[in-house]
Formats: sequence, structure tokens, C-alpha cells
Amino acid sequence: MKQIILLGLAIMLSPFFVQGQSFSEPCGTGLPPKATMDYIRSLDYGVSQTEDTVIYNIPVTIHVIRSSNGGGGFNETQAYLTICDLNNRMASAGMFFYVPEPVNYINNDDYYAATDYSPLFTMIDQNNVPRTVNIYYTNLATLGLCGFAFYPNSGPGGFQNDGAVVMSFACSQPTGTTLTHEIGHFFNLPHTFDFTSSDPISTSAERVTRNFTEVFPRLNANCNMEGDGFCDTPADFIDTRWSCPNGRVQLDLNGDRFRPDSSYYMSYSNDLCMSRFSAQQITAMRNTLINVNASRGYLRINPMPNYPVISTALTQLQPLAGDTVVPNQAVFSWQRIPGVTLYQIKIYLFNFAVVDTFTTDTFYVNRTRDIRPNRDHSWDVRAITGAQLCTPFGPRINFRSTNLALSNSQLIAHNAIEVYPNQLRGGESIYLDKLLLEAPLMLRLLDLQGRMLLASQQEVTAEKQLFTMPSIPAGLYLLQIEQAGRQSFHKIMITN
Repeated sequence: MKQIILLGLAIMLSPFFVQGQSFSEPCGTGLPPKATMDYIRSLDYGVSQTEDTVIYNIPVTIHVIRSSNGGGGFNETQAYLTICDLNNRMASAGMFFYVPEPVNYINNDDYYAATDYSPLFTMIDQNNVPRTVNIYYTNLATLGLCGFAFYPNSGPGGFQNDGAVVMSFACSQPTGTTLTHEIGHFFNLPHTFDFTSSDPISTSAERVTRNFTEVFPRLNANCNMEGDGFCDTPADFIDTRWSCPNGRVQLDLNGDRFRPDSSYYMSYSNDLCMSRFSAQQITAMRNTLINVNASRGYLRINPMPNYPVISTALTQLQPLAGDTVVPNQAVFSWQRIPGVTLYQIKIYLFNFAVVDTFTTDTFYVNRTRDIRPNRDHSWDVRAITGAQLCTPFGPRINFRSTNLALSNSQLIAHNAIEVYPNQLRGGESIYLDKLLLEAPLMLRLLDLQGRMLLASQQEVTAEKQLFTMPSIPAGLYLLQIEQAGRQSFHKIMITN
């Protein structure tokens, strides 16, 4: 608990804690603790590591904070895009982040509109998932921050569950660098300007020179002991946002001009300037994962699941180009990719996605009025896994909508068709209830790959009648029923 309090105070007393609505300060992470600096100074950066070519697979838990009524926040698409961008930026470090579980949505006003760090510490302590990097996306506008993170062995959460990365929605765009910057802190990287920006001409500030044999009265290099502790990042003194190139003039104790490098993620340069970590920074991050006893080694205890490789686009089954659908009862289906359990479908009016959702099935039934009647639309779909969040969508397929079908309330008023039981054995019968007499009934049975197993038109002689299911393997199926302009879809589970 002492570490939590000290870190909280360090953050709130640091020059990066700003009240107000602007995001003038990108990071609320305070000065690194002594343990982090001792760790950085202990590494031998001239010795190649035996695991330099190993890719470290790191599990991430995504938490999206919303208001207590479920408002605000952002959706899975936006969250996944931030991880895609993170992986692109961390590739040079040989660190790959995957998402083993669905996004965790938390509806809590205290977390969503926090005015200080206390509720955010509680949020982390109560919601962290052990042995993962917990990333929280919330509203940090009141704190005036883009994000903050905890160094190893500090922060709420406890053993193999310590700390987190907390991100502002406003700074979580795919083109931003805040998440990469905060991940750097999470794996033991200070700011490039830490311990120098407060007094650039002090004896304890990092000096510009990298020569350890300077001639008196010049002072030798101290990059291995002061500043961020890395000698391959130029001395930096700027602790506020700055553009590249930098025109600010500041001299060190030797009278040498500081020339901070805007390309480093751990600086405070603008997002478009940043593009890399230094070799020594990468060594420091990777050594936090080098074995299970390292400070973040617990992230490697659970192996990454054996995700299927998605190498081809999905085959879209319906609707096909030129097809016509009923807007609020349209079925979209595609073939399953073996081993894949998550699909994202988008439906567009012009180039705007009116539907953007995820499903574990190989079909999506639109019950809303998002599809406009009597309009041209298009749709596409993609398969994703926890390790492949950036897969491309399939081709955009155009279709046409007709008039709206009866609304859900109207369907109920008109005795919407009911099906029961929805779990049975192959060859057994199910009841179809609330049928309309003397109106032809069309039944279609599809598997989860979107293949039609049965198409049958039947005469209706009673409001309730039996339908015998074919003898099919155990599994989940979709029964589509049409009668007199009504259309309904029912999941049927066949057991052994």
C-alpha cells in the first residue's frame, strides 16, 4: 500500500499534473522510482542477449469505461485499432500484444469522470486481470491528461497484477503515440528528460557530451548515471509538448547546447515526430520479460493460445451483389473460417457504417432500422482473433433494401411466430406456434458456415403444428421462417 500512496503523490506533485479541460500535458506518469533507475544502470548494454531474436507475446486486457448509464466510451473497433497501432510501433522491440478475452466494459461515473486519481486507483485494484497488461480507456479531461502508467512493482493490483496503463479517449486515436509512450513506462522506461528538465545546468542534470574522458575544466559524460540512464538517447530538457524541429536553446553545465531527439517515443515531442525506441531502451524493456523472475516476467507465464492463422478473406454468402433485403429483418451470412470465433460486420449507407458490430456466429440478423428502406447499401465482414486484430475486410458487396417489415411491436401484435423447444436431438420435432392459417410457410435451415441444409415450403392447417428436424450432427443451427410477409430467425441447438 505504501508504494501506491507514494506513486499517487509523485504523479499529483509532478509537473505533468494539470487541472483543466485541455490536454496540454500528454503524460501523468511521475518520476521513475529508485528501483527503476537502479535496474537501468545495472544492465550491460554491450552484451548481446541470447533471446534478442525471440518475440515476446504479451497478453492485454482491454477495459473501456463508460458512464453509469452505459453512455460515452468507445466501441471494440476503436479499442482494437489502438492495439494494432501499438504492435506496429513495438515491432522493433520484438514485443507483440494480443487480446485473449473480449473487451471489458465498466459503467461507472466515478471512473468515467474522475476529478482525481483516487477512483482510478480503485478501478485498477478492483478490475485488473492478473498476468495481463491492463489497459483502461476512460475520460481524463478533468485531469487534463492523455494517459499515465505505473512502473513495474508499483501501483494498485498486487502480486503479478501490479499497475496498469490508463488512457484518455481523446488521445487514443490510431495515429497517436500516447499508448506506446505509456507502455514504455509500464516496462521501465523513464521520460528522456526526467531528472534534467527541473534544472538543466545543475551538476545532477544529464550532460550533452558522451565523452567519458573530457579534459578539465569540462565535465565528463554522465548519461549512464543521470537523466533517463541511457547513453544512446540525447540529453533532453523539454518537459512540455514541442514540435520538430526544436528551436529552443538551452545549455548544460559544460556550455553545450541540448539537442533532444524528437523521434523517441519517451520524449514529449509531437506525435508525428515520434517513431522509435533506442537500442538501450529496447534492451531495458525486454529484460523486464526475460524470465518469470523479471519484473514483468509474469506476463509470459501463460502461453499465447494457438490462434488460427487468417490468411484469406471470408466468403460472403448473402446478400450477394444485386440482392434485395427487408431492412429490419435482413440476414447476412458468410462461411466460417476453422478455429475463428469472432467476426466483425459493417453495413454501409453510402460510405458511412450504419452497423458496425461483432458476432461469434457466421450470420447477423438486422432487427433495427439502421438499414434505410428503398436505398442502396453495401456490406463487408472480416474474421479476427486475439492475435490478429488488423485483418482486412472482404469485398464491399452492394445490395438494395425494400420497405420496412412490421416493427417488433407490430409483429408481437400480429402473433409473431414462436419456435420451441430450441434444444433437441436430430430427428425430433419442434413446435411452430402462432402461424397464420392457409398462408404458405417457408422454412430454411442453415448451419453456422452459412450453408443451407434444408429449404421446405409447407401448407399451414393449424395455428400450431409440428416440424420434424432432419437427422443432422450435434451443433448450433439457424432456422429461418417466412410467412405472409413475416420473417423470423431462431437458433436451434442439436444435442447428441
